Amino acid sequence: MQIFRQITKVALLVLLSSSTVMALDVPEYYDLDIKAMEMTLEGSKERLSCMQNACPLEEQYAIDDRVQKQIETLYENAGTTPSKHIGFYTRNVKEAKAYYDNNPTLQERYRTLIDEIEAINSQLKVIMEAE
Repeated sequence: MQIFRQITKVALLVLLSSSTVMALDVPEYYDLDIKAMEMTLEGSKERLSCMQNACPLEEQYAIDDRVQKQIETLYENAGTTPSKHIGFYTRNVKEAKAYYDNNPTLQERYRTLIDEIEAINSQLKVIMEAE
């Protein structure tokens, strides 16, 4: 009977924690998304610099791990996870799309970040292919 109670408690905790709903609105969704992209960009720039200076692979992996942990912490501090963040968009796609379509500043920020990330990734690819 004692084991059954413990299993029930654990199952209830898992159920409650997995069903937690993000308490974000659409502007906050985009703010969080932009912050994660900015962190990704900065990490990519750092890795590019490291690779340009022929740093060891372990150092490159350390940069990747650190940035990934920073992004995970960003989501944790917002009370969510990357998958729940995507789920928020899916559940609110009409409102999110309308907000994006009516916000030229947001559109420009996304375009800028995407262009910068793609440029860095192209440089990273060239270096990796040369090795």
